[in-house]
Amino acid sequence: GDTGDNMAMTMRAVLDELDALGDGSLEEIGRERIVEAVARAALLGARGNSGVILSQIVRGAAEELVSRPGELVDPVLVAAAFARAADAAYRSVRDPAEGTMLTAVRAMAHRVAQDLAHMDKSRLAPGAPPEEQDELLADVLSRALEAANEAVERGPEQLRALREAGVVDAGAYGLTVIMAG
Repeated sequence: GDTGDNMAMTMRAVLDELDALGDGSLEEIGRERIVEAVARAALLGARGNSGVILSQIVRGAAEELVSRPGELVDPVLVAAAFARAADAAYRSVRDPAEGTMLTAVRAMAHRVAQDLAHMDKSRLAPGAPPEEQDELLADVLSRALEAANEAVERGPEQLRALREAGVVDAGAYGLTVIMAG
């Protein structure tokens, strides 16, 4: 419905902007340029409430990623990016409601932060091989996705309108689809 369309159009704007950057590597284009392009495209491409909230999630994460130039993206940076994304999302809504995509992004931020304390390896050394980074990030993101899915399932317990309709929040579910991708 509208929520999915709005979120898809927001993400389409981000993907179009990434395509416009060309085929260069991360090093050639630069993390800062990529992150700024993604944040701008998300905001300009946002449609509807769900698109605006999604754009703020993207912007918050992007701002954190660009704030640490030269640092490899590892679980510590991902945790900080999720926390900043959740903060930005909550600040973008006048009257935040639990059981929505706000709850899902906050659940992801909490899970990643909580998991940091129990991880054998939460930082990557400079020059770490891409395979090591990929494996570590896949583990962190899969745990974040689990937390988001749990939050989606709890949504009807938190929001009466969802419980009465017998559905989960479309924006929260959409966020899990994006994260799974």
